[in-house]
Amino acid sequence: MAPAVDHADWDTLAKITPPRGLNLYVAWGLHPYFVCEVTPSESATIVEELYDRVTSATSELRTRLRAIGECGLDFARAQSPEVRAHQVRVFRAQIDLARATGLPMSIHCVRASGPLLELLRERPTPPAVMHAFSGSAQTALSLVAAGHYISFAANVCVPGARKVIEAARAVPDDRLLLETDSPDQTPPSRRPAPNEPAFIIDVARRLAELRGAELEAIATLTRDNARRVFGVEEPLALHEFDDDDQP
Repeated sequence: MAPAVDHADWDTLAKITPPRGLNLYVAWGLHPYFVCEVTPSESATIVEELYDRVTSATSELRTRLRAIGECGLDFARAQSPEVRAHQVRVFRAQIDLARATGLPMSIHCVRASGPLLELLRERPTPPAVMHAFSGSAQTALSLVAAGHYISFAANVCVPGARKVIEAARAVPDDRLLLETDSPDQTPPSRRPAPNEPAFIIDVARRLAELRGAELEAIATLTRDNARRVFGVEEPLALHEFDDDDQP
């Protein structure tokens, strides 16, 4: 799953040809970082374009377009009331798009869990994914109770990351996801290399350790959860590899 950050990413993601033997799914949205860089009038135009493009997507594109995102709130980046209100307006518009299409959202949230929960509770919302979750166990369970999924990245691999470790232990099996957030959040043991999708194994191993589970069990349940929330029924096309291509 490759998410957009701004509107320039939409066409780029739509045109990517995935490596042979893999399925690539995409999310289109407007990240709160990007929202901080545009005016309210500019963002209103871009949100309208997003709505039009998602709702009129071809059937071929819709097979790959599986989420709205990244979107959300980042009050560490938006410190003034005006910029925070701007982020809220753009996020609410993307929530409305998710409701209109039934697509889940990939949500970025930093220092804004209270406002985020309020927005998600305003009206029924399709299950969303809390991407690279870094909040508390209490916040995670509140989001789960509201019907959403919690996705952990390599921040759970950081020694002493008590808050996110407690959250990783608390999330129910059927709401647990994992990711790399590459090229950001390189696992500590892989630094100084940039992060990459192959390092997902580090996150899976750490979650297995924290939850007292087998690695295979974590891999299976997070795969199945991801297929469910993103509406992906078919298995990954690993069978398309020739024997000589296997790593």
